[in-house]
Amino acid sequence: MKKLLALVLALVMVMALGVTALADGEIVSVMYGSGTPESMDPALNSASVGSNLIRLAFAGLMGTRVTDGVVTKEPELAESYTISDDGLVYTFTLREGLKWSDGTDFYASDVVKSWNRAANPDLGASYGFLFDVIDGYGTESLNVVADDEARTVTVTLKAPCAYFLELCGFTTYYPVKTELADSEGAWAVNPETFIGTGPFRMTEYKVDDVIVYEKNPYYWNAENVKLGGVNAYLAEDSVAILAAYEAGTVSFIQTMDPAEFERLNATYPGELEMAEQIGTYYVLFNVHKDLSPEGKSLTQAEQSKVRYALGLMVNRQDLVDYVTMGGQVPATGFYPVGLGDGNTQVERGEGKLYSEWYTGTATYSDEYPSYTVDQVEGAKILMDMGYTTTGSLETGDLKFTDVPGFEFAFNQNATNSAIVQYVQECWNLFGINATINTEAWATLQTKLKDGDAEASRMGWVADFNDCVNFLEIFISNSGNNYPRLGQSIGTYTRNTENTATAGLDACWGENNDQTWADCYDALVTAIKNETDPAKRAEMCAEAEDILMATGAVAPLYYYTNPIMTKPNVKNLAVLPTGDVVWNYAYLE
Repeated sequence: MKKLLALVLALVMVMALGVTALADGEIVSVMYGSGTPESMDPALNSASVGSNLIRLAFAGLMGTRVTDGVVTKEPELAESYTISDDGLVYTFTLREGLKWSDGTDFYASDVVKSWNRAANPDLGASYGFLFDVIDGYGTESLNVVADDEARTVTVTLKAPCAYFLELCGFTTYYPVKTELADSEGAWAVNPETFIGTGPFRMTEYKVDDVIVYEKNPYYWNAENVKLGGVNAYLAEDSVAILAAYEAGTVSFIQTMDPAEFERLNATYPGELEMAEQIGTYYVLFNVHKDLSPEGKSLTQAEQSKVRYALGLMVNRQDLVDYVTMGGQVPATGFYPVGLGDGNTQVERGEGKLYSEWYTGTATYSDEYPSYTVDQVEGAKILMDMGYTTTGSLETGDLKFTDVPGFEFAFNQNATNSAIVQYVQECWNLFGINATINTEAWATLQTKLKDGDAEASRMGWVADFNDCVNFLEIFISNSGNNYPRLGQSIGTYTRNTENTATAGLDACWGENNDQTWADCYDALVTAIKNETDPAKRAEMCAEAEDILMATGAVAPLYYYTNPIMTKPNVKNLAVLPTGDVVWNYAYLE
């Protein structure tokens, strides 16, 4: 409690100093609910919180305008664009007089240099593959041509891409001052080198404390930016975050304990909102973890069934009703509610194109009333795999005695903690032991990228509204492919000989005889190139089925975004992609 009080008092003092320091507009203080981001480099960041911190200081060719609370997608650094009749060539004309936040001139060639940097595999950007829609990807340079005098950027695509304009508004596509940008991202935590083109500019960066921004006078639309700055506090402690909000120290938060929702609604009517969000919260399993029972070596196809069985054992309806309590929807597949496939939105159910993988998550079995239908299915899979048991389904005390224990890692906040403990309890019900490890978010991301986590909670919120965005997470060269599908073992050392090459083996696909590149990567590439919306939707459904059959991901629920905003904050936009747009907000 003393540490909590100290934090709140410190925030009050810093806010007072900030308001004094910037006289040309009021300052808003916010808490996104994360500690120090792993990276502030637009090309290297892969976290939604990091994205919101980056978009304060950077901008893309396309952006978001908010007028009287109405959100529109519009050209940002570009003033206009044209698209060729065949959909392959995009020509952007930049606004006249664009400048970096240090006052130096911004050129069309800066876009080309930035995109080539981000797409270069030597940089190791998790989202580098997003440039694979552009002709020349995988060679020394993308087919992107700048004319500085004409202020044009001409982009040639490999195939028509329905979501390319959305990519041009995504942070990985944000241009950076490449002469200042190193490959480790150290430049992005130094206000002197963190030079962007966005509405604000960084003035201070304190690890695990605060990132301070002031209004950027060189922003192309600075006359319509009413805030004098933003103080973004870095904290993962949900109790401290809520305390800061209730003390009036911060005006916006998006991390809080679900157990507080009822009280908050009663105490601050209208301030708590369950904002729409296109995203999926899921458990992931490292495919190099051997889950074979004692004395037996399961094939990779059998290991997939075991992982799927573990996912079946979670009662998703109880999870959203009694643990998260934020209006979330129990997941029946990986694609979330509201996601588009290029033809319509993903829909599930009898007679629908998309499969339902968890159909009895909350329905208790008529034959074995102690368990849900899904739990019974999961238990029967494990028994078929040869695991030793005590008790029985009939008596409601079934326990598996030789399912190998595994590490279950997560980044600390009240919601994650409650979810992970609930999932652990569901597994414990069947004698399955998952050891919980709590990590700082930046540390966990590194661990996952290195392949050193056996299981973890994870969430994905749409960067753009298309199934491809959810499929690309798991292509072989994705830096976000934490289950290691189609990838080498990384730094993981607790494998057996049986699973040492699991990610790269020809053990995937409908007949378990294809490499991940052949059965999944090739299909995702085909989806990107497909121009027939109906056929494309069928291919998206097929790709989801291939992914879910691995058992490497166990979707739990589809997101909502619980946020609290002070009543005097006006013209703020919180998008279904999780993006928070402060460009045109103001304090009344």
